[in-house]
Amino acid sequence: MKRVGFGDKAQFKLKVDGIRAYIQAKGSTTARSKVANRSISLETLDVSARPVVNIVEMQNGLANMAELVQEGSYQMLLKINQYAQNVLSQAAPNWAAPYFGSGQGLVKATLDPMVYHWMRMGGKATVIGDIALIAQLGELTGFTAAVGTKQFSDAIINEQNAAGFIGTYIGANVIQLVNPPIDASDVPVYNTKQLYILPTMADATMRPLKVVFEGDVFSNETTNIDDLTFEVRLDQYFNAAVAIGDRPYMGVYKDLSN
Repeated sequence: MKRVGFGDKAQFKLKVDGIRAYIQAKGSTTARSKVANRSISLETLDVSARPVVNIVEMQNGLANMAELVQEGSYQMLLKINQYAQNVLSQAAPNWAAPYFGSGQGLVKATLDPMVYHWMRMGGKATVIGDIALIAQLGELTGFTAAVGTKQFSDAIINEQNAAGFIGTYIGANVIQLVNPPIDASDVPVYNTKQLYILPTMADATMRPLKVVFEGDVFSNETTNIDDLTFEVRLDQYFNAAVAIGDRPYMGVYKDLSN
């Protein structure tokens, strides 16, 4: 994420190629490693909210515009986050394994190699998702002691019962994605059928999802004497895009079940 001033453009630098090493006879000339970079810039969009209250109610303390402005700002942030996730969701299915995978429910044979890919590079990976999806990870930790008998660790059973999900899966940290409702509905902000696998060894700037904010939230207010209302319009310029250099430094797993 980058924040720039009004009228400025954010540029994201992408690594295209890396340095390679070669083994050769002494005195030989090694091949050169061309390190290239490219940059992208994003044009911004506008997200806004317009809380309105009755003037009489506001003047007599029956309506608090400050609280409504705060709520409007919060709803704008949720809308930005949802937009960014939708951009990522549209791009990820075009990635090859192990950066994207899918299946009916959580398919261990597909998910595990995606986690192992980032674990090999050092440090822990992090698996993030909606509670309904990460709650299923515990079911993938059992082992078969005898034909038709699946056993689970007592510690995992207790952890699942206490938190609703296990905190570690095959060495990766598991984090619940806070997923509140949006637009005064019961529909959550984020897709409840997607897991995100993030490498801890890679700098956050290398991840493919790029978000830019142009300036801060700005506002305009007006009073309408015809219908006795006072309203404030809040605006924030932003945009999100997926941009990849040598590889997408994250993984996305999609549950295809209903």
